[in-house]
Amino acid sequence: MKIDSNIVGMTGAEAIVETLELLKVERVFGVPGIQNIELFDALADAPFSTFTPTNESAAVFMADAHARVTGRIGVAVVTAGPGLTNALTGIAEARLDSSPVLVLVSASGERTGKSFQLHQIDQTTVVKPLVKGCFKPTTAAEVPQDILNAVELAHQGEPGPVVIEIAGTVLMERSGFLPPKHSPKPAAADLDPQLDDAAARLRNSPAIGIYAGAGAMGAVAELKALAELLQAPVATTISGRGVLAEDHPLSVGYGFGRAGTAAAWRVFCKVRTLLAVGCKYGETATGAYGVKPPREHIQININPAAIGTNYPVSLAVVADAKIALAGLVARLKEDRRPANTALQDYVRHARTQAESKAMASTSSAVTPAKFLRLLRRRLDRDAILVADSGMHQFWALNDFPVYTPRSFLAPADYQAMGFSIPAAIAAKLAHPSRQVVSLVGDGGFLMSGFESLNAVRWNSKIIIVVFRDGAWGLIKEAQQRVYRRTPFTEIPSPDFGSLALGLGLEHIRVGEDADIESGVGRALAATSSVLVEVLVDYAEPPPYVKGAGPQMFRNLAPRLKAGIALRLGKRYCFPPPDPET
Repeated sequence: MKIDSNIVGMTGAEAIVETLELLKVERVFGVPGIQNIELFDALADAPFSTFTPTNESAAVFMADAHARVTGRIGVAVVTAGPGLTNALTGIAEARLDSSPVLVLVSASGERTGKSFQLHQIDQTTVVKPLVKGCFKPTTAAEVPQDILNAVELAHQGEPGPVVIEIAGTVLMERSGFLPPKHSPKPAAADLDPQLDDAAARLRNSPAIGIYAGAGAMGAVAELKALAELLQAPVATTISGRGVLAEDHPLSVGYGFGRAGTAAAWRVFCKVRTLLAVGCKYGETATGAYGVKPPREHIQININPAAIGTNYPVSLAVVADAKIALAGLVARLKEDRRPANTALQDYVRHARTQAESKAMASTSSAVTPAKFLRLLRRRLDRDAILVADSGMHQFWALNDFPVYTPRSFLAPADYQAMGFSIPAAIAAKLAHPSRQVVSLVGDGGFLMSGFESLNAVRWNSKIIIVVFRDGAWGLIKEAQQRVYRRTPFTEIPSPDFGSLALGLGLEHIRVGEDADIESGVGRALAATSSVLVEVLVDYAEPPPYVKGAGPQMFRNLAPRLKAGIALRLGKRYCFPPPDPET
């Protein structure tokens, strides 16, 4: 980077840029504020790119998406006070979805003896529960080592976000630059006993299933090899989709409980030994804890706190997925099983049935399943789909097959609305040659739609598909099931054509099933970012909701179930009116 040669040393801000360059950071996402303008002045001379989204939550969503699609650290820069509190949703999403993100936040409160300073809050206390670690360098000389330590912590074990709080005075202060030193790696644990035990259990099992999460993304080849050796069907979590191509003969798709695909549910009912890799059995992934692992349950996870927390295990292996699966492949390579043609035939038949059911649907509006199936047919195999939180995400689980790793992004465990559009832009910046589609509900679009201005500004061509139903559809569905009325879920619908024009987007309207193919074709042929307004029919909930909804009821205490049943009975006989929203 460019440094004034007439002044000895670097400012703290320049040291940040120099350290990020040493760490081969490719891009930074951030919003300037009065306490961090020194850093943004240094970023102007950085050898990597800096992008300024419309708000701080979008900045962290972008950094999160960069980390998910590349496997490398994502970097966000926010200012003190409201900059940090705006960013908290993105930080929490990265934490629950195990995404390595570095957040650089400036600080106020530097004038000792003065109270009520601009933006002054106890930032460390606010953010500490959401991150793996907080760092606070007190001098410019400490900055490089603190950044390296933070990045190493973000990747160590189960990945997650870290925060560095840097005072404006530290950003301006000058010091000699000391290149940071990597921490010594801890000695590798001896996994041989556990892997020998796991291999013996797998070797002796008549029916094995593999359940893979995001923690297996670094072990794609090993997972595929092991599944083929064992002829084991593979189901995934939401974040694990694509770890095995979903048209592979052994892939049964998402989930294995009632909220998962029909193929996964039926196949895994017959599994006698379950190998769970890189997953933590969160509520969303399991359809409200609706999965039932068999008694022989081997769990591999780099985070010991994730093993056996929600379901008992017969064998725990605390290890990186790549190392553990490679060890199992080596031990079982002489035990290759013949092709399980019955399983593969069933999986093939189940896929054909699911496709036929989606394509046979008819509606006066647009059938979500049919739209997603036709979109998938037209996209490249490695296209990236970025879903928001909402009904559309759960339709995509069932009706948008994923064929490559790191190509399905969704706010899985935290389910933050507003994720999709900024995350899709960042995914496109990371992979400019690949197709990127943002799938968002009209409620999510109202939260983050203005970020599409930056898709145009940065020439980051994405397709924004808005499933429009005029409501917070997932909440409306839950209300109808539990209360038999849907108050306060209707939302205003803008004129999407005029809005797209104002945002610099092309606009395509898909109003019925007959419009899908032409609409998708026009979107793919567009020369710039495009907004596809899809008038969806949510009369039928997606399979996930059909499975998870009853499971949530089953999880309640008996007295609560009785109360709901009594209220439903009364409202069935005497339907109440919806209040004005």
